[in-house]
Amino acid sequence: MTEPDITLAATTLCDVLAQENAALTAMDFPRAISFVAAKQRATEQLLTAQRQAKLAATPANRALAAQLTELSTTNKTLLERAMIAQNRVLACIARALPKAEAHQRQYGARGTQQAQRSSPPVALFSRA
Repeated sequence: MTEPDITLAATTLCDVLAQENAALTAMDFPRAISFVAAKQRATEQLLTAQRQAKLAATPANRALAAQLTELSTTNKTLLERAMIAQNRVLACIARALPKAEAHQRQYGARGTQQAQRSSPPVALFSRA
């Protein structure tokens, strides 16, 4: 690979990160998730290009590297914020379930109200 290949790969990764960051800033998680595969491909392309060629330290290349660093740092911060928000939502749901269960009336086969049980087991799944 050549220097233009590295530049193209870095520019592609910058574009993907900018789009994902915009989605994360808007807390549009489904849209943000849609960039995962593109981000992985762009990262792999950049790493492959870097292993096969050297990039000259020109002002344009330094600016591109700075942009990539800034976008990556912002991406990390936004992803951490999204995980915190997700954990808070799951915690709210976990706290609300026993209260919701307590208000449900359950009837047996003969139409009589069943004795109150402790909260049923609940499993929550979180995917980052």
